[in-house]
Amino acid sequence: MTSSLKTSALETIFGHHPDGAKSQEGIDAPAWHGLAAKKRASNLAKIPQEWRLPRDTLKDIHEESKISVLDVPRSCGLLTTDELRITEDFDATGLSEQLSTGALKAYDVAKAFCKRAAIAHQLTNCLTEIFFDQALERAKMLDEYYEREKKPLGPLHGIPISLKDSYVVKNVHHTLGYISFLDRPPAENNSPIVQILLDLGAVLYVKTNIPQTFMTADSENNVFGRTLNPRRLTLTAGGSSGGEGALIAMRGSLLGVATDVAGSIRIPALCNGVYGFKPTANRLPFGGNAAPGRLGSPSPIVPLAGPLATTLRDCELLARSVVGAEPWLLDDGALNVPWRQQTLLPSPSSSSVTNGATTTTTTKPLRFGLITEDPTRPLHPPVLRALRTAANKLSAAGHTIFFALDPTKTPLRIIQDGGEPPIKSLHTVRVPQNDGWTASLDALWELVVERKRITKAFHDVVVGERLDALLTVPHCATAVPHDTYGIPGHTVLANVLDWPAAVLPFGVAEKGRDAEFLREGVEYVPPYAPEEVEGAPCAVQVLGRPMRDEELLRDLEVVEKVLRA
Repeated sequence: MTSSLKTSALETIFGHHPDGAKSQEGIDAPAWHGLAAKKRASNLAKIPQEWRLPRDTLKDIHEESKISVLDVPRSCGLLTTDELRITEDFDATGLSEQLSTGALKAYDVAKAFCKRAAIAHQLTNCLTEIFFDQALERAKMLDEYYEREKKPLGPLHGIPISLKDSYVVKNVHHTLGYISFLDRPPAENNSPIVQILLDLGAVLYVKTNIPQTFMTADSENNVFGRTLNPRRLTLTAGGSSGGEGALIAMRGSLLGVATDVAGSIRIPALCNGVYGFKPTANRLPFGGNAAPGRLGSPSPIVPLAGPLATTLRDCELLARSVVGAEPWLLDDGALNVPWRQQTLLPSPSSSSVTNGATTTTTTKPLRFGLITEDPTRPLHPPVLRALRTAANKLSAAGHTIFFALDPTKTPLRIIQDGGEPPIKSLHTVRVPQNDGWTASLDALWELVVERKRITKAFHDVVVGERLDALLTVPHCATAVPHDTYGIPGHTVLANVLDWPAAVLPFGVAEKGRDAEFLREGVEYVPPYAPEEVEGAPCAVQVLGRPMRDEELLRDLEVVEKVLRA
């Protein structure tokens, strides 16, 4: 794939390889090339001609281009003044306030985000499924409802919400980027979380790109190609929810629903400079979604649903709204745990009960456990600077900083079934020692026991030191060049522990300021190349205690206020 990706933007827009059915080497292309081109062409047909960027704009859009495309939606002239205001002046919470009072119409909001998503896709290749027509029809229905009932349908009334490709939407395909899934019919039903979003008033309009197998931090597959990072096209957009990350960074969406099993929400949040929240598993319903491998795997580390957004409060809006809809009534795997609203007020800590929901207020200083680095994966200078700066700012503000499986390889077999090759980045996340490993129940049991030992060790430290949260980074590096991200050690920890975690953007790589954090004789993995990552977003990651998602989001308000001060 890499050799032909320099033309990937043109392929995305025009639905075929510029040289016809030939590869870069001039030989006949495998059969799957034609199938993939047909799928991309069908997506193009769903973008109105008047929403398409000119070819001259697209000629420099490829993975070897060091440009940022964040400003193109504003400069390209396709968006009206009102559409720019709708897509740039609000977050989802702000839009909700406008829509719930009738200040904005759902149709106008939906059209603005459909158009901006189309622009974002042409620049970053972030979408897999486009259903603008259905979205606009639904927006009309919501406006009619508001006109008739004089109230919004629900807390997400008229909010455009994007979805990772694996979410199942009635009458929409879900190929998961596999050639062999292209002939699957559209879904006949909505997955539980999709149905809940609709019941809450959301407008669904696109699904977003993912990696082949979902097991890499580069959102590339042989059906849709590679998603590019809008902040710098030579850098990865992250994975496995990289399409969501890129779309939200472009403000083609303000709020999206993704999945996470090792960092798939938080890695794209880091790479694209947006917010990502991984709840405790099954606080949000995950059942009914399409999977890249086998369903029902016995691993205690399970995939989960969570938001990516342009603001922290939008992550809370999504989680609170979905849990408030009692998802356990639709999904038997969802936890029957109502949302416990947490607020920050300038008064002593207290509790009250309103309308059956417990509300807790707090102003106490927080205690953070600091996780620095894995000695085998030293923090790159911009990441080390961001973490030290964050810890110092929190300490100065009065807070305490305490130092202290699928053995049958089902996804790979699905790739083979379609006659397609594995993408390059899959090779960077394989653990070579496991290649000769034989699966057994004994081995699985040993892993479960080891996980329990790890969770107890962390529990004992957190409880013993009365910690509110753990402060760390999402990765040892910023966004890195394509196919070099490697093992996501800092994010997978929260999945092993099953603790909620969030990523907050905090600064960018600046080689001038980062130079003092460069350590001589240190081998950085992946390699540190300051010129290549200049301007890449930095971030902090904060982990809360299990089943205390609400408390973590409350504490994150404190963290964000301190970091932004």
